[in-house]
Amino acid sequence: MTKLRFYSGLREIGGTVVAVETENTVCFFDFGFSYADRIDDKVCLREKKEAFDYVNLGVLNAIDGIYEPDTAKKLGLKAYGETDKEIFFIISHMHIDHMGGLGCLDRKVPVYMSTDSAKLYHEMGIMGELEVREHENVIPVDYDSSFTVGDIKVTCIQVDHDVIGACGFLIETNEGKICYTGDYRYHGFHPEISAAFADKCKGADIMISEGVTISFADVDMLSLEGPVRERTELTLLEDMKSVSASEEGLIVINNYNRNVERIHRLIGVIKDSGRVMALEPEQADYIASFYPEDEFCVYIPEATENICGEDAAKKLSDERLLAPGLNGRRIVNRSDLKASPAKYILQQDYRHIYELFDLKDVLSLYVHMDGAPLGDYDPSYAKYCSLLDNLGIHYEHWGLGGHAEPYYLRHTVDIIEPKILVPLHSFRPEQLVSEHAGKIILPRPLDEIEL
Repeated sequence: MTKLRFYSGLREIGGTVVAVETENTVCFFDFGFSYADRIDDKVCLREKKEAFDYVNLGVLNAIDGIYEPDTAKKLGLKAYGETDKEIFFIISHMHIDHMGGLGCLDRKVPVYMSTDSAKLYHEMGIMGELEVREHENVIPVDYDSSFTVGDIKVTCIQVDHDVIGACGFLIETNEGKICYTGDYRYHGFHPEISAAFADKCKGADIMISEGVTISFADVDMLSLEGPVRERTELTLLEDMKSVSASEEGLIVINNYNRNVERIHRLIGVIKDSGRVMALEPEQADYIASFYPEDEFCVYIPEATENICGEDAAKKLSDERLLAPGLNGRRIVNRSDLKASPAKYILQQDYRHIYELFDLKDVLSLYVHMDGAPLGDYDPSYAKYCSLLDNLGIHYEHWGLGGHAEPYYLRHTVDIIEPKILVPLHSFRPEQLVSEHAGKIILPRPLDEIEL
């Protein structure tokens, strides 16, 4: 018998955790943070008690068989290895609401993800951008490849999303097939990849689908026609190419740094304008890992050396520059940008926005493109807008998001034609309907479905 148990991420955007359980095996997906707004950055997690603290916050789930012995004992749970079934995880992509909890798992738990996701995950660990620690037992899987654990077979199928490495999964047991979309879109660089995912999952017995874009307004899904998107990743490139040539001063972009392909393509389109991309170390490392041939500079505000390398890193007291992909890259500093502002586009994380105090006099345009703060629901958003207004900086918002429009959510269901549709990862999952789906189920936490 195969059953699905739904833990979290059902009527929220984030924290999707679902288990597929057979006689011998349990497959979990994903393992990110639920209700992440409960995490207060002003309060420190206790060292070596991070998993315990997160579970008590309700950010992670209390589940048998996944945590280390000390944590499990304190939570009144069975530790990894103490259950009678083989347990493993599959992770769809590198967004915190899908993978943020990985560092809290027992170190021996097998965690499968796409090869690209595994590469990005490791670089995130090098750059200090992981919560808690890097999980030790990560197993890369190529797109369209399958693996079997116990009596569960999983196929990793690529989707297009605003983070490199994103995939969905087709999960097969003796009783049938389960399709999980992960997060996907059609307005990115590769809509054909998301379309191919639907074709490959056609006829699944159960389809578990994200529904982010139907969260905020009434949608009549059955009447939608498409395509319905004017702004895409490709139009964003054209816009940046245009302002790169027309603006007379420095351009600063606030990009979500795991959207690696966007920066890679931006590096290419700004060449004709005579500009070069200056990337902060984290973004620079991600680009160097996936696109080592790209030409860019590394921005260190007060750098005294002009070449990245071990000696430069020691003098700068910045261990991030020891990342192998950054050795030999040219460093630019604040003085370089102020001396030749029209020569550069600076990629800057919101955490470093105070750097604009020294650059505002040469800054021509600030472009927010899906970096933090993500929107006006974030308390930092009003502060961000106020700061730029007070500095007299011209700024524009070019955010695209990473989720399929409502039409494409329904379109994907129409193609797959599942016997059972389970919408989740949405504030209003009940809005995802299709005439080509059989039964639609809206589970509550800990509900089970038998396949």
